[in-house]
Amino acid sequence: MENILIIIIVFLTSILFSMLGVGGAIFYVPFLYGTGMEILSAITTALLLNIITSGSAAMLYLRKKMVDLQAAVPLIIFAAIGTQIGGYLARLTPVNVLLLLFSIQMILVGTEMLFARLEKFYAGKELSGRNKKYLIIIGGFVIGILSGLLGVGGGSFVVPMLIILGYGVKRAAATSGFIVVFASLSAFLAHVWTWEPDITLVLYVGVASFIGAQIGSRLMYSRIKAGTLRKMLGVLLLIMAARILAGLF
Repeated sequence: MENILIIIIVFLTSILFSMLGVGGAIFYVPFLYGTGMEILSAITTALLLNIITSGSAAMLYLRKKMVDLQAAVPLIIFAAIGTQIGGYLARLTPVNVLLLLFSIQMILVGTEMLFARLEKFYAGKELSGRNKKYLIIIGGFVIGILSGLLGVGGGSFVVPMLIILGYGVKRAAATSGFIVVFASLSAFLAHVWTWEPDITLVLYVGVASFIGAQIGSRLMYSRIKAGTLRKMLGVLLLIMAARILAGLF
C-alpha cells in the first residue's frame, strides 16, 4: 500500500513539476527520505526521476520551439562540471546539514514562486552580450555544484536565473526543463555508484513520472496559467521546508 501511495504522489507531482521546469527533485528528495529511504539513495532516486520527468516534458517543448538552445547548451556544459564537485561534497556533508540547506533553498524558491518579484522586475529586460554570457557561465557552474550537493536537477535555480536574463516564465520553464535533463544526468552519474535501489519501485515510479510529465507539459503549453501553478508550488515548498525544519530543531 505504501508503494502504491508513493507511485500516485510521484505521478501527481510530475504533472506539476513538468509544467514549471524544475524536474521535481526539490520535492522528491525530502519526500523519499521521509518514507524511510537513506538520504543518498533518496538523492540518487530523485535525480533519476528528474531525468525522466524533465526528458518527457522536453520532448514537447522542443517540438513547440519553446527551448532557447543558445542559453541551454552552455548552461548544461558548465553545470555538468559543477555537479561532479557537488556530488563529491555531498558524500562529505552530514545529513542534517544537507536537510538544512534543502530547507533554505525551498524557502527562497517558494517565496519567489509566490510573489514573483524577479519576474516582475526583469520582465522584458532580456540581457545580451557579455553580461548574458558571464551570467550563464558562472550561473551554470554554481547551479551544477548545488545540484550535485543537494541532489536536485537545478531547475529551481535555473528558472529564476533565466527570469533575471529577461525570459518569460513559460519560456524559462521550458528551457529549464531541457537543461535539467542533462544536469540531473551528470549529478546522477556522480551518485549512482553508491546506489542500492528497489528496482521494482524505481520502475513503477519512473513510468508514473514519464506519463505525468506528458500530461503536465501539454497542460502548461495550452491550458494552465503559469502564475497559478507557480503559486501552488510556492505554497508546497514552504510547507515542506517547515516540516523539515521542525524535524531538525
